[in-house]
Amino acid sequence: MLILTAGRIALLALDRDLAALQASSRTAFFNAIAVTHEAIWPPAPFESGAFAWAEQNLAHDPEGQGWYGWALLANEGERAPPRLVGIAALIGRPDEDGDVELAFGLLPEFRGRGYGGETIRALAGWGFANGAKRVIAHLDAEDLNAAHTLAKQGFTDTREPPYPGVARWALNAAI
Repeated sequence: MLILTAGRIALLALDRDLAALQASSRTAFFNAIAVTHEAIWPPAPFESGAFAWAEQNLAHDPEGQGWYGWALLANEGERAPPRLVGIAALIGRPDEDGDVELAFGLLPEFRGRGYGGETIRALAGWGFANGAKRVIAHLDAEDLNAAHTLAKQGFTDTREPPYPGVARWALNAAI
């Protein structure tokens, strides 16, 4: 089991079995990772199709744990089970240039509390340690909160929008 810790959260990498559970049964997935069941799931920008994508990729790349999905867990006290605060993914292994895309979403009640920054730092660091040369994030060009969070983590706007209304931010590995 691959787990990263970052400040107040733990990031649990999906393996083939967890990805299959996540794609097929929200209840079974929550039970398997022993978290409180969340009424709102998945958080934006993720949709159920992303879960099928992770399941399919891990079925074809069983050693790809870490490259296709992470559950973001926060401990809210000794007497409460961990909360699933969001989900993140490095969108597959790095491409031929060493680029990997990062995406994450937090449940509304956990936004603006620093969990996004902790997630970005942990996953970018893990990606660089595992061969990525650049981590890229795409976001709504009007999303100033996400842009601020990325900037605080060292990302810069590439000024190369892949689509109208979408901004591309990047962080290069330290050389």
